[in-house]
Amino acid sequence: MTTDISAPPISPTAEGDFYPVDLWVTRPKSQSRITNFPFFIGTIIRAFLAIPHAIILYFFQIVASIVFFIATFAILFTGKYPRGLFNFYVGYVRWSTRVGGYISHLYDNYPPFSMDEIEEYPLRYGAQYPASSSRLLNFPILGQIIKLILLIPHLVAVYLLAFVALVVMFIAAFAILFTGRYPAGMHDFVVGVTRWSLRVQAYLLAITDRYPPFSLK
Repeated sequence: MTTDISAPPISPTAEGDFYPVDLWVTRPKSQSRITNFPFFIGTIIRAFLAIPHAIILYFFQIVASIVFFIATFAILFTGKYPRGLFNFYVGYVRWSTRVGGYISHLYDNYPPFSMDEIEEYPLRYGAQYPASSSRLLNFPILGQIIKLILLIPHLVAVYLLAFVALVVMFIAAFAILFTGRYPAGMHDFVVGVTRWSLRVQAYLLAITDRYPPFSLK
């Protein structure tokens, strides 16, 4: 079963309202000890299995970059992100995030070859279509420079948290080896870091003009 490709967010932020971009990942009840084997052996196995996705996403990334460039001019002249281009870009991010979640051991479900929102899949990514977009913040090239400057505190935080997340993933692999399950706190932390980075990416790439919260929630 699929829903709208740019399905709305699933959970509220720590402040109680809904941020227009959200990520939700179901923690599995049990996981394979083989494909989650420590010392990144499981990661290598998963990366090898994900090669078909990597090939497709390589070309999709090129198309997505062109779509984003065209969208900045559309926003400049109309004040709106064309819905079809928006859906494509959100779908591309969703697909690549599913592959990243699989390689990061957040679940064992092999990612589908699809941009659509699939309710049965453990990872869901949604972005609300904006009623309007800022011409200044999304001005071709210049807008991204402005946003990068505004995002410096986030980029520093996400960079540091990503390093911690790698350490957590390394430890979690041993937990899965002995217990068959990803520890809840560790799983929530890695998902939170991924969520934070996706919101920063969404702000930078015009999916939303709302400044991202400093939050893993």
